[in-house]
Amino acid sequence: MSSLMTYNSKIALLGGAIDYAGTFPPAALSLEKALQRAARWRQEGAHPWLMNKMVLSVGDIKKLTSSLLYQNGADGSPWLFAALGTTCQSEIPSEFYKTVEWDLRELRRCRERWFYSSVRQEVISYETKLPVANGSTASRILDFISPVLERTADLVSSEVRDLFFEISLQGDWKSNIENTATALVQWLVEHEELKIIPGIKIRTGGAYVPSMTQIAETICKVTSSGLRFKVTQGLHHAITRGLDLGFVNLFAALTFAQRYGSEEFGVGEVEACLKEERSANFKFETESFSWKQLSITCEEIEVARRSHGAAFGSCSLDEPDEDLLKEFV
Repeated sequence: MSSLMTYNSKIALLGGAIDYAGTFPPAALSLEKALQRAARWRQEGAHPWLMNKMVLSVGDIKKLTSSLLYQNGADGSPWLFAALGTTCQSEIPSEFYKTVEWDLRELRRCRERWFYSSVRQEVISYETKLPVANGSTASRILDFISPVLERTADLVSSEVRDLFFEISLQGDWKSNIENTATALVQWLVEHEELKIIPGIKIRTGGAYVPSMTQIAETICKVTSSGLRFKVTQGLHHAITRGLDLGFVNLFAALTFAQRYGSEEFGVGEVEACLKEERSANFKFETESFSWKQLSITCEEIEVARRSHGAAFGSCSLDEPDEDLLKEFV
């Protein structure tokens, strides 16, 4: 007999935080092995509610069938996916549009094939790298994103609700953040009737590790602009260790920034929260979560998360799961 799970602030803040990306480096598992790992972890993980979606390339998503899922551990529960878009090497807006258009049509065909399948399979977000030059103007960025977002709304808006544009935090990073956010907000204002809310995606690890200041600036811009947020790479630890950002820190800073705004929780406060290395300063209670003297209720957390819609991509499920248990028994 299964026991009932008690809802608390840990689940409110971190439930569905991980987008599992096991087929990507450094794990680089086969599609079958990644599906097996996800299915087994959903049954055996200390915090099975951490997992949100599986991140797959469009090519791998096209391989999915009910048979494949059952053969690799599915038990009939729904499977949610995030599609990593095909990379566009061209800096011509029309070429970027063609690349995304192809991806979206393939995802729509998958949706039609899966509609009455024995396992619910849904691609609910799409991620793509903006192929624009460093420091491009908001107007230039709008040339890239506007036709893509409008086509997304036409083709798959009933399924794909979040579309994330990855930007670089190298070079003229402040302009990259500011101008991308400005372009996305302008599109939103001009298309209020559409259901898609776009977002910004950044990398917190890999060949280039951004500073906490850069991440804090991005968080403040995203939350103040009403955009979605996605991060990937790194984030295997619950709490920050030096330059390795902790996912509790990230979700705490993001949620406080969304709840309190820049007047009460600006860049300085966000950065301090991101840098916090003492798990004892974060407290998960049944009805509320706090960092030092600042507290937020579960209901406020839920409201904030509906706005920022954040998740982080991880090629591992075990490491975040085990570290969260170690830091917060």
